[in-house]
Amino acid sequence: MSAMDHWHPVMLASALGKAPRLAQVWGREVVVFRGEGGRVGALDERCPHRGMRLSKGKVEGDRIVCPYHGWCYGRDGQGESPGTPRLKARAVSYEVVERHGAIWIKPEGVAARFPDVGASGHHPLGALHHRIEAPLEVVLDNFTEVEHTPTAHLFLGYDPGRVAQVVTRVEVGERTVRVVNRGPQKPLPRLLMRLFGIEPGDDFIDEWVTGFSPVHALYDHWWADPRTGQRRPESLRIGVVMTPPDAERVDLFVFAHTSRPFSGRLGLNRWVIKPLTRRLIDHEVGLDKNILEHLADKGVGIEGKKLSRFDRPMGEHRRMIERLYKGIDEPEAQPME
Repeated sequence: MSAMDHWHPVMLASALGKAPRLAQVWGREVVVFRGEGGRVGALDERCPHRGMRLSKGKVEGDRIVCPYHGWCYGRDGQGESPGTPRLKARAVSYEVVERHGAIWIKPEGVAARFPDVGASGHHPLGALHHRIEAPLEVVLDNFTEVEHTPTAHLFLGYDPGRVAQVVTRVEVGERTVRVVNRGPQKPLPRLLMRLFGIEPGDDFIDEWVTGFSPVHALYDHWWADPRTGQRRPESLRIGVVMTPPDAERVDLFVFAHTSRPFSGRLGLNRWVIKPLTRRLIDHEVGLDKNILEHLADKGVGIEGKKLSRFDRPMGEHRRMIERLYKGIDEPEAQPME
């Protein structure tokens, strides 16, 4: 197994029009194109004939045409030369699905489970994409701790003066890490409180499970009365999937959902509340991106860093990234002499 051997989102579906587009996963360049009937194909970027970039070509019918010599390739990678029809070639092809507003690829013949991005039981707000100039491990560190939320976030976070009251619990499984946080919601404008049914003094519960095929996290956010434990009716479910173009960057795909249906209220939910909530989530992710890209130290090592109780998952994440995502076996323990 390698880091390629998983389902990775590579672009939003809305970003792929009539022209082919270049995607990148761990340094491997892939051309993605939409043929007739809307079906999507993905091939290695390099034309097998003379090495031209296929993403610079065009789509005709259900095939992509190389701009150098006109060689044509179908979604299965089978190609032919217009000048020498008996001469065949095959480009490396990928399995492709268009799901949850994004285009996902994985190598053919690889058995990989599609990640849960939270669609079940919730109403979709839409898919978002941010490219973050930071390594995978560092990006995951940020998205799996809440100590930064009082200062770095506008909405989804804890009261800056009461962070010590936040209770956090970590559960490490064989293939996942689960974290549950509960504490005082940070003060919010009255409009936002009414929008999400939050009452003054409510607790904010931020719970997630991190998986590693590919590296992703599924978050559940909700609010509750700290005196009675009664849960407020509004909640958010957000799936975050990380696709590294290379070792120094991450394409972050966010799949946002809400418990709120989009019917009724004369279209208020659909035309006002839905886009507003989507924009709020996009803004929160943008704040994370800004923090990560301004780090003075983007090294993935954690030795020598002064870690807090909120940082416990970091070591577990690195071990699981190596074992489950990159397929690097952990060294066997040496017997003591």
